[in-house]
Amino acid sequence: MDPSSIVPLYQPIPFPAPVWLLETLLILGFFLHALPMNVVLGGGFLSAALIFAGKENREGYLFRTGKALATALPLFISFAVTQGIVPLLFVQLLYGPAFYTSSILMAVPWLSVLLIIIISYYLSYVVIYRYFKSEKALTAAGAVQTAALLLVMSLGFALVGFLFSNNMTLMLTPAKWLAMYSQNANGLHLNLSEGSLIPRYLHFFVASFATAGITLGLFGLYIAKRNAEFSNYMIKLGSRIYLAFTLLQLPVGFWYLKSLPPEFMHKFMGGDTIAAAIFGVAMLFTVVAVVTSALASQSGNAKAYLVSLTSNALIILLMIINRHQLRVWHMNSFNLNPNNVPVSTQWDLLITFVLSAVALIVYLVWLCKLVAKAYAPKEGEAQPNT
Repeated sequence: MDPSSIVPLYQPIPFPAPVWLLETLLILGFFLHALPMNVVLGGGFLSAALIFAGKENREGYLFRTGKALATALPLFISFAVTQGIVPLLFVQLLYGPAFYTSSILMAVPWLSVLLIIIISYYLSYVVIYRYFKSEKALTAAGAVQTAALLLVMSLGFALVGFLFSNNMTLMLTPAKWLAMYSQNANGLHLNLSEGSLIPRYLHFFVASFATAGITLGLFGLYIAKRNAEFSNYMIKLGSRIYLAFTLLQLPVGFWYLKSLPPEFMHKFMGGDTIAAAIFGVAMLFTVVAVVTSALASQSGNAKAYLVSLTSNALIILLMIINRHQLRVWHMNSFNLNPNNVPVSTQWDLLITFVLSAVALIVYLVWLCKLVAKAYAPKEGEAQPNT
């Protein structure tokens, strides 16, 4: 059966803006979502491990680092959730016929995403207000319970990521849809038979630990003038975590590349000039990130750390662009091309959207400064013992 024969048609409504602009907003929106999302996913597991490892010395660096990361997680979660709405809306707009069909086929697990996020988000606050701000934080048993809650929270977010990977791969494989629906029309399907599902998911999962690790260095830079020794420790630790998981990410990434259909894999290897160039630049930045994070992990050098931090952000952006290119190739293979949809630019809505986006960025910058000021100790305030 020709897969394109069962893919629904676009609604007979013009796009409100040119496709190139919608695709750009999709990529940038997902980039702004991916950064805090990675910190949340990997950071939850890392904070649980650090708090558990430092449970016998709550004034030691291990416990304090885990506590600092866990305390910041609710803020990162809020950023990840709000920024995640943007790319989700543009995916629905540009690729609705495929996305809505795959969402219906896995309706039950897909709708459960909201409940899982709510529960996991709630647990992040339980950790802060039931443990860190109570006498339980002073005991080893309390540290173990805190680590356990963080682990449950992290498993929840990991499950959300897995369900998203199922939907994002299922929408690319319409040849499976009819058989799935014929077998069971109750919306209970997952895309477990997809060969690229596990490496695709692990590609993001492992990367989240690297990104969360490199983020620890930001905590170190934040306190550099108040506690140089602890700052140096967090930069070193964060760089080591980043280096370890980035090196682990390399074989996982190539596994994912190998799992793709051969015609698409070859495009990244030189068959498509633009895709191969973007992939090559990402690999170049990976080398830079590995070298500079290795230097920072030994010396705690702030400049080397900042280079690795910047390189990591650029790697994520470039990988997101490659990811989008892969989606476009899949869609073209079954003749779902948003460029065939007529465009009637709604300038009033577009201008409103842009102004709202700028206002949101200004608000988030203000909010970050407000939070940083709230957590900064007052002048003359004594630092905790180390």
